Amino acid sequence: MSDDLVVGGGGSIAVATVTLFDQAQRLERLERNLDECVRSLGAMDAGAASRLPGTAVCRPALEQAERGIDDACALLGLAAVRSGYLAAGLQLSANVYGAGESALAALGERLAGDFAAGLGFLAARVGLVLAPGLLVAGSRAAFAHSVASTVAPHATRRGADAAERWLAGHRSILSDPRFVQFARVSIVSVDDLAAGAAGLPLPAVRMLGDDGLGVLGLDTTVGAVAAGASVFGALRETPVRAVPVSSAPSTRADGFADRAARVPSGSAQVRIDRYSAPGQPDRFELYLGGTADFSPMSGKEPWDLTSNISALSGEPSGAYRAVADALDQAGVEAQSPLVVTGYSQGGLVAAQLAASGNYDVRGLYTLGAPSGQVDVPRDVPWVAVEHTDDLVPALGGTWATADPVLVRREVFSDGPPPPELAAPAHAAEHYRATAALIDAANEDRLRKAAAEFGAVGRDAEQVESTWYRASRVP
Repeated sequence: MSDDLVVGGGGSIAVATVTLFDQAQRLERLERNLDECVRSLGAMDAGAASRLPGTAVCRPALEQAERGIDDACALLGLAAVRSGYLAAGLQLSANVYGAGESALAALGERLAGDFAAGLGFLAARVGLVLAPGLLVAGSRAAFAHSVASTVAPHATRRGADAAERWLAGHRSILSDPRFVQFARVSIVSVDDLAAGAAGLPLPAVRMLGDDGLGVLGLDTTVGAVAAGASVFGALRETPVRAVPVSSAPSTRADGFADRAARVPSGSAQVRIDRYSAPGQPDRFELYLGGTADFSPMSGKEPWDLTSNISALSGEPSGAYRAVADALDQAGVEAQSPLVVTGYSQGGLVAAQLAASGNYDVRGLYTLGAPSGQVDVPRDVPWVAVEHTDDLVPALGGTWATADPVLVRREVFSDGPPPPELAAPAHAAEHYRATAALIDAANEDRLRKAAAEFGAVGRDAEQVESTWYRASRVP
């Protein structure tokens, strides 16, 4: 597994590995230290004549010392200049790479949208011509499958088993960073596909899309899917409620790894830490877990596929409403300082809380969250962690308007991922390992974000943790 983190965003165009940024900072420190040495030697040179006796015996030694000091100053000054050039070169390479990556991403998204619109237009027209033949072929295939299932059920079962084995053997493609990026761009192009199929000309598709008026986008596409599924009783939202299930004294969160470790993973989906100090208003940290139920039919669990779809469509999901209920019970008010950490679906909900404007969010920390399309204000400190071989964050599309400090890492860079899991890089344990690497990273944007997160609980004398269990109400 790779321990190399790539950091970008956060108001800077620089994108590079933590190692490169660390080397640039070391060279800048070296430049400052060398300059200080030059100044110190210069002061020694200026005071040498006054401190040493001016006899004829001492004069040659004094002149030799002065020449040595001058030579040392020249060499140290040259080393300082070269250190500064190297540091600037590394920073420039990070800026150039970041600008190039942004330009290529924008170009790729534009081309993908145009291609999807053209494909939709073509498919709709060809489909009208081929529809009768496709219906006949589909009917015959269904009849043949029905007969085969009755006459030779074992053969049908063997065919299904073979297909299942093939999918299991090729599951690693889902963890290929190239496929993940392809999926990310494709997802935000589905609205262009639909607009093209509806017969809209390409200029109109561009005007209505994400780069134009924003009328069409990932939220409208997902919303249409949810509306269609609700006709068949799937993906239907329900009322929710959150109930406190336990509480205990705790300590202040310390760093990214500690916050990642506090994300709930059991039956409780929400954890709220209250920071208290005499004479000060209470401050809070909120931790949200990931999806617990992937069934399209709503049951008792609000951290489900229905909430995922609702959130991606921009609607208040069951999970979001449950969190708002828990915050209200905990006494979190609009002006209460709040730091939010969320994993997977919990990260999506966390971003929506920060974007809502209903809470004073002083820090946002998301892990593997499909939150790229959430319009979080840029003045909210946000660290978003994504694994490049994790498909789940890509389901949120490309980064639209928000600009978090984006930390990326490829988990399975040294070999194939475990075949038994569909998204092994999405496992919480891998994100906790990445969080530990972030704590060890020497990068300015990450250090600044860590300080802003820690400021919320800095003077707390008492910390109380409360866990909440949310459920859907029939």
